[in-house]
Amino acid sequence: MFLPLALRSAVSHAGRQVRSLHRSAVRTGAGGVFVHRDTPENNPDTPFEFTPENMKRVEAIITNYPEGHKQAATIPVLDLAQRQHGWLPISAMNKVAEILDVSPMRVHEVATFYTMFNRQPVGK
Repeated sequence: MFLPLALRSAVSHAGRQVRSLHRSAVRTGAGGVFVHRDTPENNPDTPFEFTPENMKRVEAIITNYPEGHKQAATIPVLDLAQRQHGWLPISAMNKVAEILDVSPMRVHEVATFYTMFNRQPVGK
């Protein structure tokens, strides 16, 4: 069947808007670069340890997930690391990977995917 001209025009216009929205979202990303670049304040050699209080919180978070599925706690543990440090350095991501027994790349993938994680220091 033939769609009325006005309906075809509206559908076509809506499709263009969705496509342009998708392109703009990809272009702006989650703060720019999706790869890690070592800097003096953000490199794997910079020490990061959870405070004893936060380590207890990490253990409590992990107990919320079934045995054998510790990796499911990646987002809440990354959030805790960011709250402790103010932003999420690569050393914190590596510590989270160590605690959850996953590869550092898996944690880095999560941190780069979600825009709520600040992988660079933020303004004061």
